[in-house]
Amino acid sequence: MKWPDRTERPVYLRLSYDAGALLEDFALIDAPNPLFFGLTPEQTVDGRLEPAVREADAMFVESDALEHLIDRRGKDLTAEMLSNALAQGGRGSFVGHQAARLSEELAAGFAGTAELSIHGVTTALSAIDRSLATPQAYRLERVLQAVWEGSNGRLDLFPGTVDTSGKLNAEALEYLVAYMNTDDGGFWRRVGRAVTIADLEQLDFEKHRRNVERLISANLDVLTARAACVFPDPLGLERAERESDFQWGLRDGHLSFAAAKWFAVVAESKKELEQLAPRQSNRVSVGSFVVRSAKSDLIEVTLHSGDETFKLRHDEGQIDTERLVGVAQQFVTPSKVTQALASSPSGRISVDLDAMTGTGVTKSIIRLADLIRATAPLLLDEPDLDGEALSEALEYDVSEDEGQPTLFNVD
Repeated sequence: MKWPDRTERPVYLRLSYDAGALLEDFALIDAPNPLFFGLTPEQTVDGRLEPAVREADAMFVESDALEHLIDRRGKDLTAEMLSNALAQGGRGSFVGHQAARLSEELAAGFAGTAELSIHGVTTALSAIDRSLATPQAYRLERVLQAVWEGSNGRLDLFPGTVDTSGKLNAEALEYLVAYMNTDDGGFWRRVGRAVTIADLEQLDFEKHRRNVERLISANLDVLTARAACVFPDPLGLERAERESDFQWGLRDGHLSFAAAKWFAVVAESKKELEQLAPRQSNRVSVGSFVVRSAKSDLIEVTLHSGDETFKLRHDEGQIDTERLVGVAQQFVTPSKVTQALASSPSGRISVDLDAMTGTGVTKSIIRLADLIRATAPLLLDEPDLDGEALSEALEYDVSEDEGQPTLFNVD
């Protein structure tokens, strides 16, 4: 088995249950982190199995045990996290209902942790430590710590080892947004310092929108994006369903940011949005563009008039819009703005009025908030776009510890 983070685990299939042969397998296989999967149920309990599989630093699971654990996955996110952790780094033997019972024990421990129960924490830690290898145990222990902290527990009273490095993976984030009932921005900031758009796109916005939006808002200073595509929505069909003027969500599997009469879809690469971008004539007159760009820092503007194309660029500052108007007046036929290059706090953004897109230039690491704030005003007219409200909704403070180790760091 292989995972995107390059974790690998060899899997060995036992077509029939034979305790003696299985014990020999444990001794013969010298591959690291092996998983032995029994395709037939265990006939008798052999006391030698558990110590032998642990001595081999391996895991043995038979089909019934796996099936019982899978049955819990749809009902319990703890089982979801545990099953994936076991697949990557489970230790020991799991037959019959043992894996399901481990999941129940872990779920009870997490529930107790949410109530700031010392017994709950130690119960969960015990289940984690005896069933998982170090990397996977580390992940779940960090989630446990996050649950404690999110329940207003003091870290100096946390009964486990406190760690302040790393990130939560998508499964752990899913667990937290589902079960943590806190509006503490500091908590969501600490658990989301390495969150990505791809992580957010795996979360259930419909069920847990408030917490997902808290997670996003608390981490706008570190959330990055490469491309955005803006779509007018003049009827505002979804406005009645929103609790505020702006709302984060998903459209066709992509992260979106919706306002009253428009929405933007964002992605980590321009290629992801190529099928969504409307290719039509959305060019505007220079006069209209000057109004749109009143609060934008323009580096370059491309004008199109008849068969002529003209680029006005300022390498050391912002383009003078009066100069732009003067250049446009020199054309025989009326000119239209087709593209613009704008600067933002995190890098330059190329705005294409035909494609209705904004894209980070070169290898700049563009913040998601900067991308939307720089792109939307150049593609939309008032009153469809309220620039001040948009800036306020996407406001962020740059972290003083930016670039330092973050709270969770695993894939």
